[in-house]
Amino acid sequence: IIFVKAIIKYEMKNIHKMKLEGFIILSLTFLFSCSPKNDKGLHIDAQVEGLLAGDTILFVQYSIPDWEEVMSDTLIILKDGSFSFNDMISQTSNIIVEHHPKYTQRLESCNRGCQLYARPGDQIQLTGNTEFFPALHKQGGLYNDPRLNRIIELEDSMTIERNKIYRKMIYYINLQNTDKAYSDSIMHYNRAYTNCRSQELKEITKVFRYTINDSEYAALEYLNRLSDVSFPEFKERFSRFTPEILASTTGKILARMLKVKENIEPGNMPPDFTVTDNNGNKVSLSDYRGKYLLIYHWGLCPGTIWLHPRLLELYKEYHNKGFEVIGFTKDDNLPEILKESPETQPLFDQPWHTVYTSQENNKFIKEEYYFNGVPILMVISPEGKTLYRGYNEIYQPLSDLLNEKLSK
Repeated sequence: IIFVKAIIKYEMKNIHKMKLEGFIILSLTFLFSCSPKNDKGLHIDAQVEGLLAGDTILFVQYSIPDWEEVMSDTLIILKDGSFSFNDMISQTSNIIVEHHPKYTQRLESCNRGCQLYARPGDQIQLTGNTEFFPALHKQGGLYNDPRLNRIIELEDSMTIERNKIYRKMIYYINLQNTDKAYSDSIMHYNRAYTNCRSQELKEITKVFRYTINDSEYAALEYLNRLSDVSFPEFKERFSRFTPEILASTTGKILARMLKVKENIEPGNMPPDFTVTDNNGNKVSLSDYRGKYLLIYHWGLCPGTIWLHPRLLELYKEYHNKGFEVIGFTKDDNLPEILKESPETQPLFDQPWHTVYTSQENNKFIKEEYYFNGVPILMVISPEGKTLYRGYNEIYQPLSDLLNEKLSK
C-alpha cells in the first residue's frame, strides 16, 4: 500500500499527461499486482515475448457450460515481456486472456485470445509471444497432469497454424476490389483453414474426455460436448467419474445437467415453463397442448440465415392446421443494415411469439432447455413430449412430420 501511495504521489505530478480513467486503472493495477497471493484466488504469471509496457491485457471470465460472460478485469502492462495477475474466483471457470497492444494494431486472429480453465487457488504459468498470443503455453493448475502434455502441445501448434492461414486469408480478402486482388488465393486459404485439423489431436482428446475419470479437465471437456451425446450415454459416463470429481464445481454442474438432458431427451416430456415475450405477454408450454410446437432458439449466424426463411414457409403453410412456433433469442439488437439484404431480411419477420432470454425473468430457460448454440430446434408433440431435438438437421424431419400429420 505504501508503494501504491508513492506511485500515486508521483503520478499526480504528471496527471495532465494521462486520462483520469487510465490513471485509476494504473493505480488499481499496482494495488492488485502487489497484493499477496490468496490460496483461494487465481494467480497467473506470464512471460510473453513482444509484450510492451502500456499494452493492455483483458481477462474475461465465462460461466460453464453456457459461456455467459460473468466478469472482466483489465491489466495495464508495467514491464516489457511479463505480467502477473491475481483474482478471486469462486468456482472453476472458463477464462479468455486477450492482448491489446498500445502502439500497434491488434494482429488478426481466428481466436479471441488464450483460453484456459482455472480453479480457485490455481497458479498458472503462461509462456509464448504476442504474435500467436492465443497459443500461449499453459502450465500449472489443471494443466499439471502429464496425461495432457501431448494434447496441449498439439492444441498450441494447431492454433499457430490456423492463425497463419487465417491471416493469409484476411490479407487477400482485404485486397478485393483492388488491382492486386486474387480471388483464387482467398478460396485456397479458405479451404486450407477449413482442412487445418489434427486427427491425432481429435482422437487423443476424445479418449481423454471419455475414459479419464479422475480429472476435472476431462469432466470440463465432456461438459462442453454435452450437445453431442444422448441422455443414456451421459448417464453412463457420469457414473464413472470419481467421487472427488463429482464433488468439484464441474461435477456438480454435470449432475444438474444430467437432469436437464433427461427432461429434454426425445421421448420424454420436458418441464412446463412460463416466459414473457417481446410484447409483454405471458407464454407457457402448456398453452400449446394439442398442437405441434417448434421451440426455436436462434441467433445471427449462417445456420439461422439458412433456416429462418424455410421455417417461415412451414409456418405459413401449417399454422392454421395446428403448427406453432416459439422463438427464443438473446436480444433484439439486429443491425438495421441487415434489412437491406434479401438473405437476412427474413430475420425481421417474426409472426410467432419471440422471447428474449437476456431478460431477467426469462434467463432460466437457457439452462432448463439447454440452449447451448444456434439454431436449436426442439419439436414437441400435441401430447407434450419431445419428438426431435438438434440443429439444422431437424428441419427435414419436422417438414416431413407436418406434411404427414397436417397436410390433410
